[in-house]
Amino acid sequence: MGMLSPLLAVRDMKNTIAFYTTMLGFETEMVFPNAENPEYADLSKDGMVLMVIPAKDHGTDTEEPFGIGVTLYLNIDGDINDYYRELKQNNVRFTQDIKDESYGVRNFTVEDPDGYRLAFTEVTSRQCLSCGMPIHRPDEWGGGNPANPYCVRCTETDGSLKSFDDVRENMAAFLMQIQDLSRDMAEEKADTYLSGMPAWVE
Repeated sequence: MGMLSPLLAVRDMKNTIAFYTTMLGFETEMVFPNAENPEYADLSKDGMVLMVIPAKDHGTDTEEPFGIGVTLYLNIDGDINDYYRELKQNNVRFTQDIKDESYGVRNFTVEDPDGYRLAFTEVTSRQCLSCGMPIHRPDEWGGGNPANPYCVRCTETDGSLKSFDDVRENMAAFLMQIQDLSRDMAEEKADTYLSGMPAWVE
């Protein structure tokens, strides 16, 4: 599976590197040409990497925050409650307090010095290996069996996995309803999403 590594333009490289390493617990993987005069840096946490560059050298140098409308979602390792308390002690700016979401994650959102928002998340429920939806209750498992790796929407009444075409049709219909997509677009998105799920990886 591929990996997405966002590149962020920032006003003050040293300040940004210090914020991510000191306040958020990231590690510095690479700084070019050196730490005293950084023109590029890799910052990593739990296998995720952010790249940062000086905004003024890349055609971006306004007084407005750079991060308006940008939220990066990071699925962290370990206990999210411990990490939340650690950031609270570091006086990090929170834009959303920690909470449980209905779709099976616990998360909170912070803001960095340039206005980029980072939503740190931890999965709090098991997920269907066919469609990825969170499963909270026993009756949501296929066949009512918590040992079943698939949800009730992706299985027949006996708990066996439905065909790919049936699961794809259900997902496309769901996407058409909640995102107001055309059938062709919904089917294309369903194909892309399902191709990465364990049940359908060839």
